[in-house]
Amino acid sequence: MNRKAVVIIIFIVALTLVGCERSASTSPVAIPEVIDTVNTPLPVDQQILNATTTAQAIMKDFNQPTTLVINAQGTSVAVTQIPPTVTPIGTATPTPLPATPVMTKPTTWTVQGGESVYCLARRFDVDPGDMLTLNNLYAGSMLSIGDVLEVPQSGSWPSDSRRVLDHPDTWTVSAGETVYGIACEYGDVWPEQIIAVNGLKAPYDLEAGQILQIP
Repeated sequence: MNRKAVVIIIFIVALTLVGCERSASTSPVAIPEVIDTVNTPLPVDQQILNATTTAQAIMKDFNQPTTLVINAQGTSVAVTQIPPTVTPIGTATPTPLPATPVMTKPTTWTVQGGESVYCLARRFDVDPGDMLTLNNLYAGSMLSIGDVLEVPQSGSWPSDSRRVLDHPDTWTVSAGETVYGIACEYGDVWPEQIIAVNGLKAPYDLEAGQILQIP
C-alpha cells in the first residue's frame, strides 16, 4: 500500500471518530406563544384586538359607548364614554288667564255689531218674546248698531240651555267679526267676559287670524 492511500484511510477514520463524539441533534425549542404581559408588551395588533374585545363587552353589558385610546405607555385600551348628564329643561308654566268677571243683567243695552234680539235674550237669560214686546218689535225685526233696547227683568230663556257652542274654547277671528258677534255664537257668553280674559282694549277691534280665549 502506498503512502498516499494510508493518509486517506487515516483521514476517513478521524472523521468517523469525530462524528461519533457529537451528541444527537435535538428538536428546536418551541417559542412559547404566551407573552409575558408584565415585562413584554404585546404586539400592536394584539393590543387592538384585546381592546376591541373589551370595548364590545362593555357595550354589551352596560350599554355604554366606548372608544380606543393610547395610554402613556403606548398601549391601546378601551375607555367607556359616559354620556353627559342632560339637565332637564323645565316646562314653562302657562300664564293663568285673568278671572272671568261675573256679569249682572242690565236694564238697557246698546246694540253692537253682530247682535240680535235672540242673541241678547240668550245672553241675559230672558224670554225673547218678552224682549220683543217690551221694545215694540216683532220676530224678524232687524236691529241697527246703536239701538237701545229695554231688557226684561223677569222671565228666562224658554229652553233648558242657553249655550250654543261648548266652552271654554278658542276662537280664530275672521275678517269683519266683532267680540259681540263672537259672544253670540256661544249663546251664554258675555262680550265683557271675552274682553277681560283676552285683555282687549277699547274699541276692541279684532284682526283676522287673531285667536281669542273663550271662557
